[in-house]
Formats: sequence, C-alpha cells, structure tokens
Amino acid sequence: MSKYRTLRVSDSAKADLKQIGNYTRRKWGAAQTRKYLGGLRDKFKALTNSPGLGAPRDEIATNLRALPVGKHIIYYRETDDNLEILRVLHKSMDVAPLKN
Repeated sequence: MSKYRTLRVSDSAKADLKQIGNYTRRKWGAAQTRKYLGGLRDKFKALTNSPGLGAPRDEIATNLRALPVGKHIIYYRETDDNLEILRVLHKSMDVAPLKN
C-alpha cells in the first residue's frame, strides 16, 4: 500500500490514551506523562509513512498489525486511503476485543 495521508484514531484508542495518561500522571508525574504520550503519538505519525513497522497479527483479526511501544502495543489497520489506530493496550491486556 502507498504512503498514507490520513491518520484515524478510534474512539477506543482515544479512551486508551486518556487512561494511559491518567495512570502515568498519578504514578510518575506530568513530565513523564507528556514524554510517554508524545512517544506514542510520534509512532502514530511514523506508521502513516511506514505502515509495515508493525507485525501482522492476522491470528487476532484480519489485516490487524501491532507495534510495541514501551509497555504498550499499538494495534492498527491499513485501508486504501488511511491508517486507523484501533487500540493502544498494555502488553499484559487481553486482545479479545480486537478479534474478528
């Protein structure tokens, strides 16, 4: 697939980011929260230019890819004209909600 111009972040992924931010702020403070969330968002942008960075995870769902970042995994899908971030889950979390 070609270079992507559109990045879509699902409502579920937005909620994941909010939860990650709240937890990180409580545990490690505002500066670490900005750094960690900024790193995740930087990876979102990198994926729009290089969607093959993540590993295929077809055993979970068709056309699903996953990219580990820190303690989390970005789950995303390529389409004809965009890249959709579906979830950002902690490595220990169940991926059942992503299954077909």
